[in-house]
Amino acid sequence: MRNVFVLLVALPALAWADAPGPDSRWNLETVEDSSGYGSVVALHQDSSKTIKDEAASGDVTPRLEFRCTPGNVTVTARMDWKRFISSFSTEVGFKVDGGRFTWLKWKMDQSEHVTLSPSVADSQQLIDTLKAGNELLVEVSPYSQGPETAAFHLNGLSAALDALVGECQ
Repeated sequence: MRNVFVLLVALPALAWADAPGPDSRWNLETVEDSSGYGSVVALHQDSSKTIKDEAASGDVTPRLEFRCTPGNVTVTARMDWKRFISSFSTEVGFKVDGGRFTWLKWKMDQSEHVTLSPSVADSQQLIDTLKAGNELLVEVSPYSQGPETAAFHLNGLSAALDALVGECQ
């Protein structure tokens, strides 16, 4: 009887932990690009789960982001892992709604924390896949370490991407 009670008490907490929270919304803002390209319009969402920083001493929250520049509606995708990943291109896995992982070779930015889609075509292929889904897992293996996984809620992504493109026209 005691085990049943513990299970009944724990179930609501487990269901709540994976439910979309206030950070599961898509945020649209104009930011200065750290690479010196000027202003960009960014659509982003923070992961619903944290990962360990490179020293494994604390947690960081990865961010999935889509960008375009004012006057250019070309959208590119990037993941800011908020921790060291690699000094060179690395494989990033994308899994939508419990399906299979799709692995893409993405570039690293100068901070070595951000993985970038290498082409507009790759970004568009990813966007098309994500628009059909509800949940996304993104996985990367930092240099000489085990894999780290971020989780995102895709509800509202299609409308948010339309708003992003509208801001860049």
